[in-house]
Amino acid sequence: EQMKGFKLDLNGDVVLSGGDIVLVSDDELKAQKVRTVIGTNKGEWTLNKNEGINFNYILGKGITDDMIMTQITDGLRQVDETLYLDDFKCMRDSENRKVSVSFSASNTQNTALTIEQSWN
Repeated sequence: EQMKGFKLDLNGDVVLSGGDIVLVSDDELKAQKVRTVIGTNKGEWTLNKNEGINFNYILGKGITDDMIMTQITDGLRQVDETLYLDDFKCMRDSENRKVSVSFSASNTQNTALTIEQSWN
């Protein structure tokens, strides 16, 4: 039996279609979970203080791509221990204190995720 979950839009709201909740499964569900974890600052969710990544290593001064990749890898492993980063692109807008990343991740079970995320 495959896992299913509610489909969330980019704001984290449940997606409806014709009055019904849209469901996601498999890689789409896994990608959605990764987006949720890397969009959560570690310690901010009261039900699980360990979920999320440390935004200080993404938005601070002197941050390197390696520091950001380490945080994303931490987020991937919170969802699936076997996921690893394949491809990674980072765009920084220091004027507006915004960081955007685009990356793909995969594992040996033919999972392939492509994710975009921004922080500011």
